[in-house]
Amino acid sequence: MTKKLLGWALAFMLLVTVAFRIWVYPSLEIAAGYNAKVLCSCIFVSGLSQEEAEATDLNYSLLGLSNNTVDHETKTVRSSVWGFHKKVALYREGFGCTMVKAADLRILENQGNRTGKTFYTPDIWPDEQRKGSPEMTAALQRAFDLPGENKKNTRAILVVKNGAIIGEAYGDGIDQNTPLLGWSMAKSVTATLAGILAKDGFWNLDTPMPIDGWQDDERAKIELNDMLHANSGLEWNEEYGSVTNTTLMLYHAYGFGAYAASFEAEYDPGEEFKYSSGTTNIIAAAMRQAFDGDMDYWNFPYRKLFGPIGAKTFTMEIDPSGHFAGSSYTYASARDWAKLGLLYLNNGNWNGRQIIDPTWVEFVRVPAEASEGAYGGHFWLNQGGHFPAYDSTSYWMGGYHGQQVSIHPDRNMVIVRLGVTYDREDFDFSEIIGGIIDVADAEKP
Repeated sequence: MTKKLLGWALAFMLLVTVAFRIWVYPSLEIAAGYNAKVLCSCIFVSGLSQEEAEATDLNYSLLGLSNNTVDHETKTVRSSVWGFHKKVALYREGFGCTMVKAADLRILENQGNRTGKTFYTPDIWPDEQRKGSPEMTAALQRAFDLPGENKKNTRAILVVKNGAIIGEAYGDGIDQNTPLLGWSMAKSVTATLAGILAKDGFWNLDTPMPIDGWQDDERAKIELNDMLHANSGLEWNEEYGSVTNTTLMLYHAYGFGAYAASFEAEYDPGEEFKYSSGTTNIIAAAMRQAFDGDMDYWNFPYRKLFGPIGAKTFTMEIDPSGHFAGSSYTYASARDWAKLGLLYLNNGNWNGRQIIDPTWVEFVRVPAEASEGAYGGHFWLNQGGHFPAYDSTSYWMGGYHGQQVSIHPDRNMVIVRLGVTYDREDFDFSEIIGGIIDVADAEKP
């Protein structure tokens, strides 16, 4: 080889090495972290098999490159890509799964488990019979894949009208007790908890966020209202398919809220609508200040929200620092997700007990500035007409891969859909849910 060719070869190898280091190597960390965390929760929270989780939940993008090892005795999942970025996720009763770098597993072991009993009110749907007329059953089946297809990946769909289940269907291996991931529906849960703390007097909507490091700069004027409306003005990139603020927060950062709070203000509060998982985790971490100790904080959602509505299958997972992963990691069965929707449908009241104030229910339906009627207080709104089949008063919790709890006040109805749809165009909510609404309207109350 001539010196010139050798020089070109070395330059090419250097270019490939730099490209790998800058673009590929960081992406592998996201893939490894995602595999460890999601696979752990699929197995130990949802009760799915490793084969089902890897075939459905982890079967896209770079995720298939990971090597995963499951230890059922220690309830851990270890993942890496080509030996790089070794991640481990640990399941703990009451906490679900939390992911760290493999070398940091002791951090989670030292936290222990969540202790303390939760009193759950009696179930409002205690029987196991699946309800629904033939017409409703047919409408629900349109939410599932046809034989030979693998696009919608619907796992659960449920319809509540006038407080009763009028339709319910599940995919293979899923039933009414299976806790399923809500992804960003967790943001609506976090907003609900923020509302309970407001009712208890910890803060209110115009309270400046109590964040260390914000008090001496322009971020001192950011209020809870701004955070919930995604109008905080903080820098953020919500993309999921590459190395971004969101993916680094979820699969690299130690404290999700602290990481998000480290970003500078890009706009004045209320000036720019920017959907952000970071702002939700700042709220979730700030809630810790309302409690004397970690255990009170960890038990708070169960004692003040899930217990009073009888939602036994809810699990809110925590980040390595011990704060709730309020943006993304909450699991519950379709029926228990429906109970949360029903709580809002009933203006925050559950069988005579006011869990959240009616004014908070009203607040989450107030459109955020610059959202064009699409987003309220951590709930999505149909005021802008996003779904033609929904009423303008309809609003919903929404999450990645097509999770939705839609609340339809004009029809006294809640509809839940849970699944793993990779391409949002493969599940047409307006058509499929619209068909369910039409059948429900035609049936007798």
